[in-house]
Amino acid sequence: MQATIIGHLRKNPGLTRAEIGEALEIPKMTVANGLEKLMEVGLIIADPPRDVAVRGQRVRYTVDDARVTEMVMRLEQVLGES
Repeated sequence: MQATIIGHLRKNPGLTRAEIGEALEIPKMTVANGLEKLMEVGLIIADPPRDVAVRGQRVRYTVDDARVTEMVMRLEQVLGES
């Protein structure tokens, strides 16, 4: 699910949780949990950041392309595909 979220946000940056869930036809809580895990590892960026967002404010999400690319490259090295 997290890879699906990353893929969708790479093509459609700046979406809210609701917009992601609607587009991917997955429950909002599933999206929220996936985004939380992706933010913890630095692959997704929230705007505004969650520590400054006020309750009810729309938070928009984008992919940190540099971090995702780095992770893919490391994975390819580990798997011996590069």
